[in-house]
Parts: sequence; C-alpha cells; structure tokens
Amino acid sequence: MKKTIFTGLMLLLIVLSGYSQIQEYVLQPGDVISIHVVEHPEFSGRHKIRPDGRINYPVVGEVDVSSLTCAQLVKIMQGKLSSYVNNPVVSVSIEAYYANKIFVIGDVQRSGEYQIYEPIELIKAIAMCGGLRNKRVKIIKIIRADGSVVDVQTKSLLAGEGERYLLYPGDTMYVPEGFRIPWGMMTTILSATHITLTIVLTITTLAGK
Repeated sequence: MKKTIFTGLMLLLIVLSGYSQIQEYVLQPGDVISIHVVEHPEFSGRHKIRPDGRINYPVVGEVDVSSLTCAQLVKIMQGKLSSYVNNPVVSVSIEAYYANKIFVIGDVQRSGEYQIYEPIELIKAIAMCGGLRNKRVKIIKIIRADGSVVDVQTKSLLAGEGERYLLYPGDTMYVPEGFRIPWGMMTTILSATHITLTIVLTITTLAGK
C-alpha cells in the first residue's frame, strides 16, 4: 500500500515538473530583463533584448539570450561569470514583455494591440477585445507574423467545434466588417418619401377638382 502511494506521488511530481517546464516563459527580442549578481552590483542591471536576440553584458560582452528561459540564462551567466566571481549567485527576472503582443483589427468592440504572456486561444482573444460587433460575421482571419493567413469559420469557433486556433506573438486577428442596415438613414429616406407622396397626392387631388 505504502509503495503504491509513494509511486503515485512520484508520478504526480514528475507530471507537475513537466507542466511547469512547459509553462515557463521563453525570452524573446524586445523583452526587458534584470540580471542580479549577489554582492556584485557592477554585474547587475537591466537589459533590453535586441532584435538579434542578444544583450551587451559588462566585461563578458555579447550574450545570446533569445529563446532561453530565465532558469537556462541563470546557468549560462553563472558559467560566464565564474572567471570573474567566485561561486556567482545569479538571478534573472523579466521586467517587461514588449515582444509579446497580438493585434486585433476590424469589426470588434475594442481594436488595438494586446499583451499576452503565452499563446492565446482565438476565442479568448475575442473575449479580450470585448467581442464581435456583428455576430453574423462568417469568417475571422488570422494573419500570422510570417504573413500567412488562416480563415476560421466563426460559427464553428463559437460552437466549440473543429480545430483549436491559437494566436502567437506578432499575429493579427482580423474581423471583416459586416453589412449593417443604416436604420437612421433609412428612416430619413422613408420620412422624405412619405412627405413627397403626400404632396403629390394633394396636388393630384386639387388638380382633379
């Protein structure tokens, strides 16, 4: 019995460990990170990751940090600093996620750019921008950062059917403008038409007399 419980706990820890690794954020160009070295302020500071994925670090020079997690960068910096600091204690934190944005345009309540920290489902992106202005729109377009376009059937999406669509940093969600009847203009036209018909009928009646 004890052996079964122990085995179950070990499996749970392995699963949770794997889940945390999957969820850990990967650094990207545009992010701002803070590297802190205990008792060594000369090696501590904030750095913005350049478009080439690198930062310029004191004494060490150019360091490629893009596509690394904070934990991975800590190990790399400890290795690089070991020639200058005895047993360096390094921590890395993210100050700003400038690179992780999606863009929402078209027939939605609030178009604009939105910060995300991981890939986001299309249905959640719709909720994030306040929803669709026209519920009858048939297709939503996802314009990927590389320029490719994916057409999503709105009916299937809202019904929770079919493929699960994700938006990644740099992607754009475009909702085409739907046709709306301009009721205000229609009312004005109908009122003018009614007045015109009344005048014509009055003149016709008077002429007949």
